[in-house]
Parts: sequence; structure tokens; C-alpha cells
Amino acid sequence: MPRKIEKEPIEGDYTTIKLPNDLVTSMDKLIGTYGFKSRAEIVKEALRELLNKYKPPLPRYDHFNMGVHGVRITDRQLHRIADIRFKPEGIYCELDESESCGHIEFALTVPEIKEIIRNKRKEGWKLPDI
Repeated sequence: MPRKIEKEPIEGDYTTIKLPNDLVTSMDKLIGTYGFKSRAEIVKEALRELLNKYKPPLPRYDHFNMGVHGVRITDRQLHRIADIRFKPEGIYCELDESESCGHIEFALTVPEIKEIIRNKRKEGWKLPDI
């Protein structure tokens, strides 16, 4: 029974490449094992793994859950969340138990956080001048 084609491939959707015969022979030995049904599946899996290896790393810090009382910073190096609090008497990192650390330095570079701090300083809060 002929295989049903869901859609016609659009020109440019695929590219043919040449592989050395020894690699193709090794791939053929994998077909039917580890869930591989075709050479194409093996090549796609291998290429995805290789390309993931060369992706640029994510930045160490990222911010989320920002508000007038603070911000949460993801620290990918420590695999932790740093809660930065804005209070009338200053800024404080709960993770480092500090008023000056890398998490706070990062937070002070984010434009939206700078705006919150500027507004709070106008209200008399003792936050960093940025």
C-alpha cells in the first residue's frame, strides 16, 4: 500500500547532502533500534544534538516578577532565585543578605527597574542614584 503524503514538500524545505559510506553503514545498523526508523531520523537527531552544543550560553542573570517593592533575579550559575527588595531605607538582596552584590548590580541595569527606583527616590526612598 502506498504511503500517504500529508502535504507536498515545498521547494526549499529539504536539502540533499552527501555522506561517507562508512557513516551510512553505521546509520543503517541503528535503524530499527533506539526508535530510529530511517537514516533521516538519525541525521536529524545527531545534528540537533551537535547544534545544541554550540548554542550561545544563556546570560547568568535574568529578571522576572518585577514590581514596585522588588524584583526576582534568576541566577543560572547558582541555580537559585535572588529576591531584591526595594524599601524606603534602601535596596536589599535576600539571597546574599546584602545591600551590594552582583544581583543588585544586574537589577540596576534593567531600564524598567531603573524607572521604578527613580520614582521611589522622588518619594524620598534611599535607593541608589542611577
